[in-house]
Amino acid sequence: MNRPQRFLRASLPLAGVILFLFAWQVAAALADAPSVFPGPVPTMRAAGDLLSAGYSRDLAATALRAIASWVLALLIGVPLGLMLGLSRWAHDLSHGVVAFLRSLPAFMLITIPVVIGLGGETSRIATVTSASLLIIIDECAESLVTLPQDRVELIHAYHGGFWFILTRVLIFEALGRAVVPVARTTIGISFIVAIVCESLLIPASGVGARLLTSLTALEMASVYAFLLLTGTAGLILNSGVHYLARRIIFWT
Repeated sequence: MNRPQRFLRASLPLAGVILFLFAWQVAAALADAPSVFPGPVPTMRAAGDLLSAGYSRDLAATALRAIASWVLALLIGVPLGLMLGLSRWAHDLSHGVVAFLRSLPAFMLITIPVVIGLGGETSRIATVTSASLLIIIDECAESLVTLPQDRVELIHAYHGGFWFILTRVLIFEALGRAVVPVARTTIGISFIVAIVCESLLIPASGVGARLLTSLTALEMASVYAFLLLTGTAGLILNSGVHYLARRIIFWT
């Protein structure tokens, strides 16, 4: 790829943002209802007011909840997924249950930690963790079940034992085939569910709590500013996690 082509490819995301802002401005002008659907300029002005009023602390609190829950889901989900993926019987036995739980909206599970006495921050972290935990378990198990057996059989031919195959082949295959491809998905889900949980169990700080306040007061410019800032923060978080995952799990 020559230099003009690299420059063109690198400029495409910026061009997409410009087109999005242009379409937004046109839609706002056609709607002609700035109190209900403000354009990008008043929204950005409201976003600046939010940041000066301390909204960055709410974004940081929500991002920390999402990251902590995602890391916890990895620590629990990867070993469980490996255990289920090592046995075809265990995988087939648990696959229906995992698929059923994955179909449930994660925020609905927030009542479980509350009922058993895990209120406040613990219930929020537990609920957000469950959102990405089931995906990680399912993807790790599926990566081992569908793993081509020629590599394993080759190591067997050279008298490689079970522990050697597990630690030198299967774990790395699961991390490379399951964790990196779904990193963006799982951290994005964690971020979204964290916001929903904050709007249900309102903490001292967080995006969900502030957004609920603005919606209640019908401050639409602030609501759109919340969406703009939150989407930008989510984009940065997704890209950062994906970059780190590719750097750490470099063999993918």
